[in-house]
Amino acid sequence: MITQNSIAEALNAGQYGTTSDLMVLFDQLEIVSVEEMIGQWIGKGIATNHAMDGMLETYGWYGKIFENTEKVHPLLFLDNKGKLFKVNPALLPFSLALKWKLPQSALMRQLFLLFRPLLRTNRSKARLRLTTFRGKTSATMIYDHLPINDIFRKVNDHTLLGCMDMKGMEQPFFFLLERDLF
Repeated sequence: MITQNSIAEALNAGQYGTTSDLMVLFDQLEIVSVEEMIGQWIGKGIATNHAMDGMLETYGWYGKIFENTEKVHPLLFLDNKGKLFKVNPALLPFSLALKWKLPQSALMRQLFLLFRPLLRTNRSKARLRLTTFRGKTSATMIYDHLPINDIFRKVNDHTLLGCMDMKGMEQPFFFLLERDLF
């Protein structure tokens, strides 16, 4: 029998490996209310042969913070000392990452951290709304200055499947969010 926990375990283990498989799963999952999003979440990309596979993790992506519907921090990273910092997504080369796979190495992470003072922000860079996507109305994080929506569906009470939908991107990028229980 397939349960919410077995789906979460399979996603964490990378057993849903294609975009089509994830789209089928995404369509079957429950919607998420905006209220359920509030809090800090730990993120993890799901490999589907997408140009962004592994990219966020290479640079130390930690997750997202949803303070309320108007104050959302979409990109939270860890520095070398384990300290969290918020990044302004408008300053990251998303369009380049979609055209050319950006190098993923310890050197690139160090370069990213070197530029941290220029990339960081304490200002909210997204907001939460309910939107309809693929026939269901669910919580969606809408970036302030980029044509990106992250739509969420519930895997279980502590795990969400996110689908990053970006204008001009051929296939969506999937990721998991697990509630950070501190």
